[in-house]
This record gives sequence, structure tokens and C-alpha cells, in this order.
Amino acid sequence: MDRPHLIIGPLALGAIILGAVALIDDPGSLPPSSALLVAFGTVVVGLTGLAGLLLARAPWGRWLLAGAVVLAMVSASTGSGWLTWTTYVVGGLSLVGLLGPWLTLWVRHDRLVEAPGPVVIALQSVAVATPLYVGLATSGTGAVWYHWGLVIVVMTSSIAYGRGAWIGRWGLRILVPIVAVPVGVATGGAGGLAIAMAGIAVGTAAWTKAATRTTTVVAPVLPTPIARSGEP
Repeated sequence: MDRPHLIIGPLALGAIILGAVALIDDPGSLPPSSALLVAFGTVVVGLTGLAGLLLARAPWGRWLLAGAVVLAMVSASTGSGWLTWTTYVVGGLSLVGLLGPWLTLWVRHDRLVEAPGPVVIALQSVAVATPLYVGLATSGTGAVWYHWGLVIVVMTSSIAYGRGAWIGRWGLRILVPIVAVPVGVATGGAGGLAIAMAGIAVGTAAWTKAATRTTTVVAPVLPTPIARSGEP
């Protein structure tokens, strides 16, 4: 294969989509509404990993994509039809490609000098993890409209934060905890507690100095202009 990433990456995404469809088609003991959130979250994780692999040539994209494939295969195990078996076959082939030596020359091995810190990475990753997290947290009760509202609020704030917009940082600081805590209380049980605690944790992390510096542009101090000869 001259360009293995162009074959392995889309093959992995295909397995992820198949697994998501299989879960929606036959969610097993999982409530259909929660299964839809889990399926959506799995696809979001897969798309993020694919973008990291193909566009950034990042090692984390490779492993995130592999993790999403495994998750899709586990999700598909709730059924037993052709979608489930097709997910197993396509997922197995894509895992061989992702974990094998074919991507060694494509994936970047040098370390980024100006890589963001762990707090920044975590706040940017919230957008990717939230649908899957909320879907799993509501696996005992089912997801309703306010769970989707929470997902939209968190993803919007996290994406805006990742793009350097101040509104994203304030959304993570204030809006996410304000929405997450009532949603957690309304959900109840261990899943509701997990949602509320996660919202508080995100809000707390967004108030740290490391999170603030990411969206604060410090203007450099310019040197004093040098007057040309003959000018006052």
C-alpha cells in the first residue's frame, strides 16, 4: 500500500458507523434513547481520531481511532444480525491495520514543542467525550431532551474554547455547571451524580490559570520607533 492511511482510516470509520447503526437497530438492554447518544458519541470519537490521523498525522489519532473501533465492536455485540457480524469483520481488519506496522512512516514521531498542557487538552476533549459519557450515564434511565441540551451546551462551549474564543471559556466556567447540576439531579442515581460531578469538574478546571492563558492573547511590547536622519 502506497498510502495505507487512506485505506485504514476510512475502513476504521466504516466499522465505527456500522457498530453505531447496529446498536441503534438492536440496543439490547440499553434504552433506545441512550443507545442513540452512545452511537452518536462513538461516531464523534471516531471522526476526531480520523481527523487526527489523516490531517495531523498524530499518534493520538491512531489510538483514538482504534479505541473507537473496539467500542463500536462492543456496542454491536448487543445484536446478532448481519450488522453485528459485519462490524466484527470490518472492525477486525481495521484494527490489524491500525495496530500493525503500516502506519509507522505516516504517523508523526517528533514531539510538539508548544503542545498545550493537560488542562487545556482536557477542556478541548470534553466536546468529543460528552455524548458518549452522557449516553452511558443515562443507560439506566434513558436520555431525554435535557440530556441532549447538556450535550449541545458542552460541545459548543468546548469547541469555541478550542478555537480561542472567550465565550467558550466562560461557557465552560459558568454555563456547563449551571446546566449539568440540574440535569444530574433530574436524572438521579449514580448516572445523575456522574453528570453533575463532571459538570462541576469542567467548570472548576476552566477557572485555572492554565485554561485562562489559552484564550488570552498577550500583545507583545513593540520597540520604540527609530527616527530617520533629518526627521524630528
